[in-house]
Order: sequence, then C-alpha cells, then structure tokens
Amino acid sequence: MNIPLFFVAFVACFLALYMMNRFIKKPSILIGLILGIQLFSATVVVFALIQNVLTIPEIELLVIATGIALPALVVAFDHIAFYRKRKKMGITIPFIDKKEKRGKQESDTSSFLKNVELWKREIHAMDVFRSLSVQDARILENIKKKLIIIQRLINLERYETAADQYRFLYEIFPDSYAICYNAGYLHCFVGRYREAYKFLRKAYELVKQEKQWGRDFEDIEKGHKHYLPEDMNLAIEFDIGYSLYNIGKYEHSIRHFKKVLEKKPDLTVAYKNIARAYLKIGMDDKAVEYLEKGRMDVRDSDMRIVLGSIYYRKGDMKKAIEVLDEAVKTDEKQIEALKWRGKAAIKEKIYDKAVECFSTLIDMEPAEASHYYHLALAQRFIGKNEDALRTYEAGIAQNQTNNTLLYYYGTLLDEVGKREKAVEVLYKSIQYDEPLEDTFNYLGVLLGQMKRYRESVQVFEKGIRVFNKSYQLHFNLGIVLEMSRRLEDAIIYFERAYELNRNDPMLYYHYSAVLLKKRDYAKAIRICKAGMSNYPDDAELIYGLSKVYTHMGEKDIAVDLLKKVLELDSSFVTRIKEDHDFKTLYRHPGYRSLIAS
Repeated sequence: MNIPLFFVAFVACFLALYMMNRFIKKPSILIGLILGIQLFSATVVVFALIQNVLTIPEIELLVIATGIALPALVVAFDHIAFYRKRKKMGITIPFIDKKEKRGKQESDTSSFLKNVELWKREIHAMDVFRSLSVQDARILENIKKKLIIIQRLINLERYETAADQYRFLYEIFPDSYAICYNAGYLHCFVGRYREAYKFLRKAYELVKQEKQWGRDFEDIEKGHKHYLPEDMNLAIEFDIGYSLYNIGKYEHSIRHFKKVLEKKPDLTVAYKNIARAYLKIGMDDKAVEYLEKGRMDVRDSDMRIVLGSIYYRKGDMKKAIEVLDEAVKTDEKQIEALKWRGKAAIKEKIYDKAVECFSTLIDMEPAEASHYYHLALAQRFIGKNEDALRTYEAGIAQNQTNNTLLYYYGTLLDEVGKREKAVEVLYKSIQYDEPLEDTFNYLGVLLGQMKRYRESVQVFEKGIRVFNKSYQLHFNLGIVLEMSRRLEDAIIYFERAYELNRNDPMLYYHYSAVLLKKRDYAKAIRICKAGMSNYPDDAELIYGLSKVYTHMGEKDIAVDLLKKVLELDSSFVTRIKEDHDFKTLYRHPGYRSLIAS
C-alpha cells in the first residue's frame, strides 16, 4: 500500500466535505469554483490509489496543491475571520478548553477571579411587555407571544438563542430600556461582553429619559418583578461594571461597582467583584479591604478561602485561621478551606487543629500526598513520631513514588534511630523520577556518618549528575572525601563548591584544612584570606591561617594571628595548647606568654 498517497487521499476527502458544507452555508462563485477543483482532485487521487497509478511527481504535486493547499487556505481564512468576530464581540471563552493541571496552588484565587458574579436577573417577559407602548393590538399580541417564547428559552437555559432573539427585538424597539437591558444582560451571561456593554450603555441612557415610570403595575402577575428607575439604574450600572471586568478594563469596572455601592452599601456581591478587580491589577491590600466587607455574605465560603489564603501569604496566621474557620463552618467538607486552615494552624503552632484538618482531608482525598505530609509534620511538632511514621507509611501506600513523602519518612526513621531502614527508604526515593536534591544530600551525609564512605561518594556523585549546580552536594562530597582521606579528590570538589558559593565560612574551614594537609600552603593562605575578607572577625578562619603560617615556619606571623584569635574568642586557648600543629611554637616566647596568660 502506498501510505503517503493514502494519507493525501484521506486529507483531500476530508477537506472536500468541509468545502461542501461551506458552500451550502455560504454559497459564492469563488467557493463553488474551489469546491469543483477540490472534488476533481479528490476523485483523481482516490482512483489513483485504487488503480495504483499517479507516480509522476508533477501530477502528485498538482493534486496536493489543488486538493489540500487550496482548501486549507479557505479553512485558515474561516478560522481567522471567526476568531476576529469573537474578539470583536467580546467573547473570551476559548475554542477548546485546556485541561487545567491541579498544582500545589490550585488557584483558589484564580477560580475566584474567573467566577465574577452577576447581581440581577433579566426582566421577566411580562414586565418587558407591559413596558412597551404599541398602538396596534395585533402587533402587541405577536410581541407578547414572542416575549413568552424567549422567556421559555431562558427557562430552558438556551441563553445564546434568547440573546439573539432580544437582539432582534432591539432592532424593532431600539428605545425600550427593558429590551435593551435584557439584551445586555443575556450577552453578559453568554460571554459576549463587548456587545453587552453597548446594549447596557444604551439602556442606561434610556432609563434616564423614561417618562412612564408612574404607570399602574398592580396587575403584574405574581412572581414578576417591576424595576423602579433607581433599581434599573443600579442593575445597569452593575452589569456595565461586570462587562468591563470581563473585557479587562478593571479600573473602569471598579468605578461602576462603587457607584452601585453608593446607593446600595449592603450589596456584598459588589464588594466581592471590586475585590476581584483589585486582585487582577495586583492591589492585594485594597482587595482585602473589600473582601472583608464581602464577609457580610455568610454563605460564601469561596470568598473566605481566598481572603484566608491572602492572609496566609501575608503572614497573618491569626486572621487567616479566623476567616477559614468561618469557611469551614459554612461547609465542613470545603477542601480548600481545610488546606489553608491546616497550614495556617501549623504556622501558628496550633498543631491539634492542624492534625484535625489534615486527618479530615485524608478521609476526603486519600490519594493526595500533601495531606499526609502536612499531617505528619504536625505530628512531629507535637512529638508523636510513631503516629507520624504511620502517617508517612499510609501516604506512601497511596503514593508509592512520591519522593517528598519518602524523603521525610527516611529523615524521621533516622531521627528515631532506625538508620538502616532510613537508608533503605532514601535509596528507594532516589531511584524514582524527579528525586529531591535534599534526598541525595541527606542520604550521602547519613552514609558518611555510618562510615560507608564508598556508598556515600556514589550517592553524592549521582546527585551531582542530576543537580550539577548544587553547592551543598559538592561541599558535602568534599567533606566525605576528606573523611575517607581522598584529599586530592576532596580538593577538586571543594574548588567546585567554592566556584558556586563563597558565602559559607564552613567551606573556608574545610577547604583550607585539606590544602594544609596536602601542604599547598600558598593556596591555603589565599583561601583563608578570601574568607577573612568576607568574615574579618571569624576566629576560626584566623586560627586556620595561623596553622598554615606555623607549618611554613613563619612563627612570628603565626603567634600574632593567635593573639588576634584570643582577642576575638578567649575560649580558643585550650585548643591552642592541645593542638599539635603548634608544637614548633613551644619555645617561641610570644607563644609561651600567650598561653601563660
């Protein structure tokens, strides 16, 4: 089978179907011509496939050009035109919804920002009908039927069709504030915000001009609502703010929502929408101010979660717990509220509350590894290490390759004295994908402490292959190599650590000590002095430098340095007396007077 030709035939036939549909919906001479060429090309390539012909490259290229490239241009044109039309209409919903990854910060905040709230609903069809002034009884009756049909569409949640119908009515009654408002509201509801804004601005102007607000509405059917002028003004102002928010004009939307609050200061939905807008423009402090006012809505747990998470990130744990407690009271199974509440409780050292939160979360989401991590962390803080071990084990049973749980389980096993088990668990952790840098570091140090130097070196070298810019891995490998008396290799890794970070005094101590053992005095002096330039009053560095000068035979310089050490820290006198590196100074008068004092 000729696979490339088969593919060309498939694509050509598929595009032929598209062009046929395009021609039926939007017939034109150009599209008809392209469709004819497309059908001819598709026919040629299908029969060529059946008869196993069409081997001349020129003909094949012609078929591809006419059967694929030409209609592909039409497809691209249609897509671009449709995209521009959607953008012009203010529709922000994507063609294909991306599958969102649930990350560590599933953004309770981003969810809150997306779900901006509307306030009023549409004006009921009968109220719209009663607001119209039409003299012809038959026309009025037909309009009534039309409005009832549209209301049924709304009740059936066919909002797109209802919006288009109100758009049609607007063309007939461009001076009806009710039709204008409903058209704007429904366009807001279906995500066509730019069109909604135009309708709502028109409705706002019409409401100001309306002369017939004093009509008798006593005969309005039960359940229908009549909007007074002030009510209509506020509803339109609110929806304008809503449409501006979704268009991305956040400062303008804030201005409109604030106008609503001037007349209706108890409207919590306006406070929450203002907070959303402030969060969008990065003004978190102002957002908090309005979220606090939004707490008047006692049923909104999502808003409290956002407010609590902001307090948590700002470090105000007491306020975070207070707000999140309210969210949990509203909904005891509110997962996001329990997460933030539990983490805030750990920060505030209220470990019993944290244990309660994360135990509940484990029951609700038994496969979520972070719940086990936080529960075990709280248990470790209150000294319940056995409970923490069981928590880690339960978490690992659910998430066998979770490196975070394996790492902390291994560290706790080490703390309780189960070193061999800890080594086994930590080894398992570094075998899985995306191991933690801390795991390599902890395991390497642990093996070094157990004097299993060869294994320790292998672990550190493996870690460095994964994290080649890790200062800590290079430094600790240097120490293990020093302990195992592989001094030349230790110097190599200390030098690499020195290139990565020159702000750790411990590196200067160990690096200069190894250089001293290798009798590389010039380099040892250079490293000590480099350390002293960063830490001029570090007695340990000066002490190490004095050793180097002692080995070089520079006794006077060595004694002067030791005097400076004792000036900085008199407790060094015992170390000086017992340190055999200074045995060549025993007869030096300065040294003798130094230790005598």
